[in-house]
Amino acid sequence: MAEARLTPAALAAVHDLLGTGVRLADVAAWADEQQKIAGSSAWHYVNVPITESRYDPKFCESGGCIVSKIEDFKRILRNPKASKREKQQTLKFLIHLIVDLHQPLHVGDTDSGGGNAIQVRFYGVGSNLHAVWDSQIIERHTENRQVWLWELDGLAKPKMVAEWSRGTIEDWATESLQIAKEAYCLPGTKTVMKSGTKLGDAYCWFALPIIQKQLAKAGIRVAWTLNEIFK
Repeated sequence: MAEARLTPAALAAVHDLLGTGVRLADVAAWADEQQKIAGSSAWHYVNVPITESRYDPKFCESGGCIVSKIEDFKRILRNPKASKREKQQTLKFLIHLIVDLHQPLHVGDTDSGGGNAIQVRFYGVGSNLHAVWDSQIIERHTENRQVWLWELDGLAKPKMVAEWSRGTIEDWATESLQIAKEAYCLPGTKTVMKSGTKLGDAYCWFALPIIQKQLAKAGIRVAWTLNEIFK
């Protein structure tokens, strides 16, 4: 979705770094496999209490968090002195982290490690709230990537693209924080769920449209960010 919206200049720069024929989708999950890079596991999230009204840098760990690292990686890609190898790695991280930023539980927290410590029964199967948002609702809807692309493209109307193609990384984090305030609660309530909660159709019907919109935003914003960097 993002690659289809790159300018010719941005697409050429991406191909120069990744290699012709390598798509953004091909490297989108690369960052999740780089646990040996010191401190990188903390770059995928920031734990902002859902009681906060917006993202604040004070919640960013000293080694960096998802918000600060996105900004760092944008600077590296703009730096003419950075090596090609450094920029290759940076681009892969940047793509991934922008998408991670749109997963609400990568930002909002209830002192549960982004929902990882909230054990739930998702359609009768043991899981945790973070995994439900990361993949399980997505997979339950459909694992057909083409269907997802059609649906997300359908949400990306010109008016919405214009709206999503602005703001700061901190603004985007605040959006996810606001969604997380609802994601931790059963639909229609303000009570934060606890371990042992059973989730089924009602929760999926609430969460799926949010996930679709967040993924559509992420696709548009990956493209917008790369187009701004590689002018």
